[in-house]
Amino acid sequence: MNPAANQNGTSTVTLTVSDGSLTAQDTFFLTVVAVNDAPTISNVADQSTNEDTALNNVALTINDIDNSLTCASSVSKGSSNTTLLPIANIAI
Repeated sequence: MNPAANQNGTSTVTLTVSDGSLTAQDTFFLTVVAVNDAPTISNVADQSTNEDTALNNVALTINDIDNSLTCASSVSKGSSNTTLLPIANIAI
């Protein structure tokens, strides 16, 4: 059995066997338990800008099948060179 992706809940499963003239049946409940799937973020291509020129509106897409995400509350930021790009200068 392979439940549909990202679905959870219960289902009654009925199995029937037949020899051509007689049948036998068994029924059982299948419970598919929800799991917390990891969120996704789109790839952002490498960027460049001229010295003293801000880089604005870098597009990205985030998603979480389990939750509603917003950039402001769900995306964190970092810089490997905080002299060049201080964390405070990265606006989400």
